[in-house]
Amino acid sequence: MNRKKLFCLVTALVLALSLLAGCGDGTTTPPAANGGNSPAASGGDGAAVSGDKMFNVALTAPFTGFDPLRTNDSASTYVNAQIYETLYRIHPVTGEYTCLLAAELPQFSEDGLTATIKLREGIKFHDGTDFNAEAVKYTFELIKDPEFGSARASIAGSIDSIECPDEYTVVFHLTYEDGVLTAKLAHTNSAIVSPTAQKNQDLMVNPCGTGPYKFVSSVSGSNVVLTRNDEYWGEAPAIKDVTMTIIAEESTAIARMETGEADFMPNVTVEQISRIEGIPNVKFETSEAAQIYYMCMRGSSYKNPVMAEKDFRIALAKSLDKEGFVQYIMETYADPAESVLGPKITGFAEEATTHNIAYDPEGAKAILDAHPGWADEEITFLVPSTPAYNNMGEYFLANMKAAGFNNIKYETIDWSAWLTESKTDDRFDITLAAWSNVTRDGSELMEPNFHTQNGQKRIRYAGSDGAKLDEYIDKSKTTSDMAVRSENLLKVNALIQDEAYVQPIYHGVNLYAYNTAYTGVTRDPGGTFYLMDIKPAA
Repeated sequence: MNRKKLFCLVTALVLALSLLAGCGDGTTTPPAANGGNSPAASGGDGAAVSGDKMFNVALTAPFTGFDPLRTNDSASTYVNAQIYETLYRIHPVTGEYTCLLAAELPQFSEDGLTATIKLREGIKFHDGTDFNAEAVKYTFELIKDPEFGSARASIAGSIDSIECPDEYTVVFHLTYEDGVLTAKLAHTNSAIVSPTAQKNQDLMVNPCGTGPYKFVSSVSGSNVVLTRNDEYWGEAPAIKDVTMTIIAEESTAIARMETGEADFMPNVTVEQISRIEGIPNVKFETSEAAQIYYMCMRGSSYKNPVMAEKDFRIALAKSLDKEGFVQYIMETYADPAESVLGPKITGFAEEATTHNIAYDPEGAKAILDAHPGWADEEITFLVPSTPAYNNMGEYFLANMKAAGFNNIKYETIDWSAWLTESKTDDRFDITLAAWSNVTRDGSELMEPNFHTQNGQKRIRYAGSDGAKLDEYIDKSKTTSDMAVRSENLLKVNALIQDEAYVQPIYHGVNLYAYNTAYTGVTRDPGGTFYLMDIKPAA
C-alpha cells in the first residue's frame, strides 16, 4: 500500500472517530443552530437580538465578484464561502479534512493516479437543480479550461480526465500522484457551481451555489445582501439575513461598530485596536493565521532594467526593517518572517530561515556606493490602497530612502485595480502582496504565487531562475512522499530569497472585532469566516 492511500485510510479512521458529524450523517461540522428561535442577547446598544435581526458585516476592501472559480481576493471569498460549498472543509482547529458535499474522503488507487469520491445525495443548488457527479465534473472541467479563466487553474493541474460511473460517484484520473489533491478539493476556489446557472447567468453578479445562504441583491462597489437558505441540506444557520457593506475608511467602519450599525469587522488594523477595545459590547479577537505578507521584486522589469541585477535586489531587501515594522506598527500582532515558507505550512523546516536577508541599511548603502548611479535609479513602488498595505508602503518607503534609494516613485492603487495591473509586464518594479493559505500546504503557497506558468505572474525572474523554480515546485506536488515534497519546497524558498525576488515581511494573525451579542464569530487559519457558525449569544 502506498503512502498516500495509507495516509487517507488513517485520516478516515481518525475522522470517523472524532469528527463523525462531518462525514456521513448528513450534517456539517459546526454546532447545531436554532434559527430565529435562539435566545435573545444584548446588542451593541443594549437591545436584544435574535436570529431574525439583520447581521451587518463591514468590509474594508471591495469584493470583485461572486464566481468562486474566477475570484481569489479575500473580500470575494468572504461572500462566496457563504453561498457555495466545496467537497471538503478543513477543520479550523485540528486541520483535518471534514466532508462537506462529499460523503467520504477520497479513495486512492494503489499508484495514486485515481481518486474516487462518493457524494452526498439529495442536495440541490439554489436554482433548484440537483447537485450530483455531473456538477462536480462540470466544475473541474471549467477550472481546467484555459479559456474560462479560472483564478486558480492549478487546482485542476493534476486532473487528466473525470468520469461519473453513477449519479453520486466521481472519479478523477490524474496525470501524476498529487500529494495535495484533497487540500485542493477543500479550497474555496474549487467550490461546486450549478451547471445550469453557470450557463444561463453571470455568476460574478448573480451567484448560485448549494450553501447555507442565498444571494438576494448587490450594489456594485457598495454591498451584498444574503438570506438563509431554508432548503439547506445541513443544519439551518441561526442568522437569517446578512448585509456585507464595503466601507473603505476603517475609522468609519469602526464608528458603525460603535453605533451598532455593524456587527462584525473581519479585518482590523493594529492602530485601531485600542479604540475597538473601548467600545462597550464589542470584542476584539485574534486567531491563528497561515498568512504571509511579502515584497515582490521583479528580476526582469520593463520599468527598470537594473532590477535584473541580483545585488540591486539584495540592497532593496536589506533596506527593509521588517522587525521594526512588526514591533512599532504591528505592536507584535505578527511575527517577522525569516522565510516565505512559514512555520504553520506543510513542508516547513528550520532550514528555511537560514536564507533570510536581514535588515542591514549600512550593507544596502555599501552596495549602492559600489555601483555609481544605482542610488538614483527610478523604482516604481506599487502599493494597494487598503489600510494594511498603506501602513507597510509608507514605512518601507521611508526605510528605502534612508538606505540611499533616492528616486522611488511611490504609487497607490485601488485594490481591485491592483489585482489586475500587478500581473502586467510593465507596471511596477516592486510591490507588496500577501497570501492567506487556505489549504495550509506549501505547494499551494508556492505554485499560485511564484510558478511562472500556473502562478499569479507578478514576479519576473532573471535568466534560468524561473525554469529552476518551476522544476522544484512541480516536484513538490507530484508525490505524496513528504520528505521529497519538503526537500523541493525548501529549494523553492531558498531560490526566491537568495536571489532576492521575494523579501518576506511578516507572518500575520487574524485581527477582527464583533458584537458580543453573538457567539461563534471567528476566522480560520486560511482567513475565511462562515456565517453558519454564528448565532445569538445565550
